[in-house]
Amino acid sequence: MLKSIQWKLVIISFLLVWLAMSIVGVYVTKEIKEDQLESLTSTIIGRAGNLANRLKDDMIGAPNIQDTVTSWFFEQGNLISGVRVYQDAQLIVAEAGNMDMKGQSLVDLMFGEIIKEQHYIDMPNEVGNEYSRSIGVPIISTNYALVGIIYMNADLSEVQENIDRIENIVTYATLWSLAITILLGSLLARTITDPIKEVTSKAEKLAKGEFEQIIAVKSKDEVGQLTEMFNYLSSRLKTTLDEIENEKNKLDIILTSMTDGIIAVSRTGAIIHRNPAVSGILDIGEETLENKSFDEITNELQWEITCEELFTNSEKANNILSIDKKIIKTNVVLFGNEKNETIGAIIVLQDITEQERLDRMRKEFVANVSHELRTPLTTIKSYTETLLDGAMDNKEYTTNFLKVIDSESERMTRLVKDLLQLSKLDYDNMQWNMKQMDIYKVVSDCTYKMDISAKQKNQTLIFNGDIDIPVILGDKDRIEQVIINILSNAIKYTPDNGKIEVSITKEENNIVIKVADTGLGIPKEDLPRLFERFYRVDKARSRMLGGTGLGLSIAKQIVEAHKGNIKIQSEYGQGTQVFICLPAA
Repeated sequence: MLKSIQWKLVIISFLLVWLAMSIVGVYVTKEIKEDQLESLTSTIIGRAGNLANRLKDDMIGAPNIQDTVTSWFFEQGNLISGVRVYQDAQLIVAEAGNMDMKGQSLVDLMFGEIIKEQHYIDMPNEVGNEYSRSIGVPIISTNYALVGIIYMNADLSEVQENIDRIENIVTYATLWSLAITILLGSLLARTITDPIKEVTSKAEKLAKGEFEQIIAVKSKDEVGQLTEMFNYLSSRLKTTLDEIENEKNKLDIILTSMTDGIIAVSRTGAIIHRNPAVSGILDIGEETLENKSFDEITNELQWEITCEELFTNSEKANNILSIDKKIIKTNVVLFGNEKNETIGAIIVLQDITEQERLDRMRKEFVANVSHELRTPLTTIKSYTETLLDGAMDNKEYTTNFLKVIDSESERMTRLVKDLLQLSKLDYDNMQWNMKQMDIYKVVSDCTYKMDISAKQKNQTLIFNGDIDIPVILGDKDRIEQVIINILSNAIKYTPDNGKIEVSITKEENNIVIKVADTGLGIPKEDLPRLFERFYRVDKARSRMLGGTGLGLSIAKQIVEAHKGNIKIQSEYGQGTQVFICLPAA
């Protein structure tokens, strides 16, 4: 309870009022007591002076002194407890009431030197009671001679009664003041503590994430200003957190959608954060990455780098790695705190396997183009130089050489033509003449056209198909080019007396064209690369047969442009099957 501001304020107010009332009570009581003592003493002395005036001319030889003193004594009531009149220090001429001899020293004193100053002496009696006093008053005659002394005992206990009443009044006043202080202090404190409690309650909810916290402003004082500032803080905090949440969501979306892997590592090697791409790039399941340190993961991947080397060896950290047939480029960026102390590192993992493959293909493509062009150019140059050196005089040589030059020129023309067509397909510059066409008739016509080439090798070319094949939407010339290319390859690579079978069927919403031969087949390891440009299974034989190595690549792109696909199945020594799948119109 004492920890509450409300009770602290009440207790402080209580103590302040109690202290103030105590100080005031003591001061007032003391002042009133002294004032009353002085007032009563002055009154007694005044009355004693009245008696002295009565006796100043009767002190010597007067028979009625006792009567005068007795009469005066009874007039004083309870204020004077006793009175005695001395003519000298030893002679008592009159007395009344209860007197003792404790004031004898006072009488001796007044008859001594002090009496010459013509005043009285007021002093407490010997029992030490400040409310019972012995008072001596000189009796001065008309001719200013000391003729006697009036000695009396005064009872001032009335002062004590008055002081007791005053103290009771002060006590009751203090108690009422304290009670009122507790009541008003509690009410006043609640005007301060209630808003504070409300602010505390709202702040607790605010800390739990309930940001819609508004407090009614009930005053314009400091508490009201505190309430207004809390409302402003709540509003600003919600806005700021919303902005932070939006930025966090944006960052999460960016990190999640990135194809590059992001790993944040602390100085101790703990993985602080990672995006989903990391699992795909490293071929590691999420459960494997969970609760593992960086060094544990690198050990499993045989990635020869430690956490310490991330921060000390930049050449090893920023490197190109080969992990499970993947080529991964790593880039490490260190980050620190506000004291510029390095506290972690961010590792960016880029899967550049495809880039490396494309770069390798580009290099191979340039090398193949150069090689394909160099061979006919070398032949043409050689035969031309031979003719210029005098072979032109021999008609037979000249004719044969010109035939070779013409053949090589034709070969170069086909190569350039295929390259231009590939370029158009790559850059989507091909002009397509898309129309509905009878695919059955197109395949039948192509088979018929290639029948002559097959018969030259004593091959059997058979066409089978359903008459009710639906039409397709496509470019007739390009589809014919694909089929002719596939049939041409089948005839080229099928030995004499072999068999080639062409069929066309409808499967669901697709038209499937199948070309099967009884040739030598294709090794399994070469199948994935058949559609690469300039790739040949048997390079020497392909060049001898006049192929450019681009036909299948062109065929694939034409079929895909028609929203279809082409695939090849083959086993070495058991022939080859080519499937062309095109969507029906």
